[in-house]
Amino acid sequence: MTDKELFQQAKKLEVAWNSLKVSINALSVASVIVNYDDEWSSYFFQSQEASDLEDNLLNIANVMLKVSNVICPNDFDSSEV
Repeated sequence: MTDKELFQQAKKLEVAWNSLKVSINALSVASVIVNYDDEWSSYFFQSQEASDLEDNLLNIANVMLKVSNVICPNDFDSSEV
């Protein structure tokens, strides 16, 4: 794999990292709010927000797996997941 190809994969991981930071912040805020407002947790899980957060985390996992497979295609055993 060339340096240019590795750099392209690194850019994908950087986008995934930024998305992960947003998800972590959202979970932190949700945790604090739930501790002080029981009704907010019902809203969070009944609204699209919980689903959006789940989708975001799944997308991050998919990006990481794809990048891993591009960089090391023969080193990953999907049965380990």
